[in-house]
Amino acid sequence: MDKKPLIVCAVVLLVMGSLSNVVGYQSVKSSNQQIINEDINQKELLFQTILNIANNKEIQRIILKSQMSRGILPTSEIPLVTKNQLRQMYFLGLILSKVISKSRIQSMVQKYQLFNSEMQKEITTVLEKDKILNTQITQLRDSKCDCENVNTIEWRFPIICSVLNALWIFNVFLGDNINFGDIGLIALTITGIIIFIIIVIFNCVGGEP
Repeated sequence: MDKKPLIVCAVVLLVMGSLSNVVGYQSVKSSNQQIINEDINQKELLFQTILNIANNKEIQRIILKSQMSRGILPTSEIPLVTKNQLRQMYFLGLILSKVISKSRIQSMVQKYQLFNSEMQKEITTVLEKDKILNTQITQLRDSKCDCENVNTIEWRFPIICSVLNALWIFNVFLGDNINFGDIGLIALTITGIIIFIIIVIFNCVGGEP
């Protein structure tokens, strides 16, 4: 009996099996890469949204009015917040969240009373009327939850909430531990208020950063 056909069939089956494994691996790799890209896009859109809100002159005026009523008067123009600064705040916030106890974080947050409900309503009104800001927030709300790829289901938007909470921890840590001049304090306050308002919008209160 000629064994060549059997050998050929065995080789073909072996090659097909190998190709199947490669295709499967490539599919998983492609899927994972897509998830990574989506997470990066979410973060970038979130960073840009925070920048646009924090650097919005109308929103700055609302916050300055509140600060001036507390006796904090700016002595020069408020510096622009940059995306590089936000990225640094985010990574430092992640580190702080791992080395500072939860009780210490809660203590700092309770001391860090930034704004009243009236100021929040004014800022929310600006966000609703501004087409660019409203569109960006809507895009973030409509973005994929990605809940199946994280260990917590406490947040509807785990990627967005993780970034926001890391930024918030960094902000309250600086406010609690570093003595700024008027402009530095107001710039920090503006950023903190914006971050907290977005935290409220996306219901990110609580959970793990």
